[in-house]
Amino acid sequence: MRTYSTSEISRIIGIHPNTVMLYEKWGYIAPVERKENGYRVYTETHLKQMKLVRMALRSDMIKWYMKFEVQNIIRSAAQGDLRKALELSREYLTHIKNEKNNEIEVMKVIREILKSDSLEEKNISLNRNGAAKLLGVSINVIVYWERNGLLEVPRSKNGYRVYGEDEIKLLRVIKALRQENYSTQCICRMLKKLKTKSKGNDTLLSEEIEDSDDWLLSSLSEAECNTKELVGYICELISEKQNV
Repeated sequence: MRTYSTSEISRIIGIHPNTVMLYEKWGYIAPVERKENGYRVYTETHLKQMKLVRMALRSDMIKWYMKFEVQNIIRSAAQGDLRKALELSREYLTHIKNEKNNEIEVMKVIREILKSDSLEEKNISLNRNGAAKLLGVSINVIVYWERNGLLEVPRSKNGYRVYGEDEIKLLRVIKALRQENYSTQCICRMLKKLKTKSKGNDTLLSEEIEDSDDWLLSSLSEAECNTKELVGYICELISEKQNV
């Protein structure tokens, strides 16, 4: 049976040697034997497990808890339980499909926020404390959103942040997405996508949200395709094992 060194297998998979060792530490691949000199010896099984890991991690985790589902798939395969990994992968695929339907509903909420024409928020000018009270969140939450690049707030001549109608709408959108457990990184990409679809208007987000996969703000469609490929790969591994 052919074996590989850390540098060889990292080159084949296309990752840094340190990442290969982290995969073992995290339980993403089976334990690796060492030579007398301490060098790791990887097998074809490790190679296949790493390909599975790369495939499973290809898509961004849309919601923070989805990473645990993916980790369970990877670790089941690393432990040699391919049938459990297959079952978990199929469950994850169903979860993604359900999330796509949920996201369409979230998009409807966002559309209503953007179309809102509340007289209370017309020509509004609030400081951070006032904005936090209006949204029903803490100041620290808004600070966190700003520090993570979810919004930029204009400042007055004296340097204080001023939250106007556009900023309040954006904050409401962010709050709606956070309530649906979207990760901060995912929300940042979703907001950029909304702005891209706003016909060049960098201030207001687009109101033209349609109920179709083409308008999904996250990468759920991509995640669905990748997970289908993962299911297919695990099926191949099970078939190979049965034919040995």
